[in-house]
Amino acid sequence: METYYLIIAAFITSSISAVLGMGGGIILLGIMAIIIPDGYVVIALHGIIQLISNITRSFVFRHHIKKDIIQTYLPGVTLGLSLSALIIFILITLFQVDSAKEIKVDFLKPFIGLFILWFLFGRRPKPKDDLSSFFGVGFVSGISTVFIGATGPLIAPFFLKRKLSKETIIANKAFCQAISHTGKIPLFIFFFQFNYFSEISILFPLVIAVFIGTNFGKHILDFVPEKVFQILFKTSLTVIAIMLILNFIIQ
Repeated sequence: METYYLIIAAFITSSISAVLGMGGGIILLGIMAIIIPDGYVVIALHGIIQLISNITRSFVFRHHIKKDIIQTYLPGVTLGLSLSALIIFILITLFQVDSAKEIKVDFLKPFIGLFILWFLFGRRPKPKDDLSSFFGVGFVSGISTVFIGATGPLIAPFFLKRKLSKETIIANKAFCQAISHTGKIPLFIFFFQFNYFSEISILFPLVIAVFIGTNFGKHILDFVPEKVFQILFKTSLTVIAIMLILNFIIQ
């Protein structure tokens, strides 16, 4: 039954991302964190699902991709992912374990909840309208994608600041996130000894749901009022965040 809930969630959240350019990934992350017990498993599976979602979104809006943004973002995310690998290696050494999965990471769930609340209600610094800032965006994304999972809310302001068209924002943000998710997969295989093939029974239907949801979202982009999605988006995120935090406190 939980798998069916995840399939429905994957479809709906990918549709939301196709319409708004963001939001779906972090909602899905929150739902998965509630259903799946292990924090590292949540982020590992979420990475694959979001990789397909972002690749699909990039392809659907491929004519709006800007090479200058991607070329500036790529070195930054590479550096961020490299630092993430170093941090995980240090933690494995400190805890004297064979795999990072042996390190308890239950704190990730309430941290995800706090991250969601910060995104919704916190004051974030205004990004500079400068192409070079995308190097820093890539760096932060490279670290966040491994330890938090959903980086869309972190990098979205930098795209909005450049006054790009809605389609251009969706296309380039999706492509950048696809790079981040691709880069973290080897880290989970190597450091967490995560076997993605053993999870194919749950990954396959979720990937299909994400693919269909993204294409569905594109078709309703011009027909559904954005304010309706924004209200649902903020309400759903708030409820999920509170549940993640309370579940950790009650345990």
